[in-house]
Amino acid sequence: MQLHTTANWPARDDRRITILWLGLFLVITLVGFGTDLNGYFHEEPAVPAIVHAHAILATIWLLILTAQVALVETDNAKLHRKFGWFAAAWAALLTVVAAWGELDHQALFVHQQNIYAHVPGRSTSFLAVSIGGLLCFALLTLWAILLRKNTAAHRRVMMVANISIVTPGFGRSMRNLTNWHPATPVQMFFFFYLATVLILAAMFLWDLKKGRVMRQFVVASAFVLVEGALSIYLFLNPAWHGLTQGWIEGWASLN
Repeated sequence: MQLHTTANWPARDDRRITILWLGLFLVITLVGFGTDLNGYFHEEPAVPAIVHAHAILATIWLLILTAQVALVETDNAKLHRKFGWFAAAWAALLTVVAAWGELDHQALFVHQQNIYAHVPGRSTSFLAVSIGGLLCFALLTLWAILLRKNTAAHRRVMMVANISIVTPGFGRSMRNLTNWHPATPVQMFFFFYLATVLILAAMFLWDLKKGRVMRQFVVASAFVLVEGALSIYLFLNPAWHGLTQGWIEGWASLN
């Protein structure tokens, strides 16, 4: 198998399949959060205002991402590049607000950890998954920006960056639509990251079939999967739970 660093095929040959990857990302994200809307609006205690801000910013990000793909598909690459700087700034803002929202949300339950110690989303240990995903998104988006002159690599790394944050939506789908209660680290990994693994595998197999596997895609995908495995390890680690408990208690004291 040859690993490319730059494309030796026409840029147009990559475009149509990108719509499929984007579509899968959007469907998984929207279905996941759609199944959780009732709980979101009736949660007790009510979610902090910053979490609502994150929800709005994330929704707009989905529209921005869709617009960027559409601009390329309709041969408006010049506008895509200009709008890309706005998209990059929005991604940075989204990352900061999402992390802030996660910390504020965790602070609501910091004194009830005896109840929520093993509940994803309520346990402070879950910061490994939530913040880990945001870190992946931020670093891969930055790398994609640096690769913007290498169109094929830029497209793939940017898509992997977004796939790295499909976990919150997929996790909600698994929680709300199935009766699966993962009992082992491997089961927990697939409970949250199965969609991530499947989309990355599909992207790899498609490029392998076409002879277009890129080194940047392999590195980005490996980064996401290793981060996911590490996040699950930390989530189940008592020492990490104690550490994050202290962090959130400190954060709560500032509010």
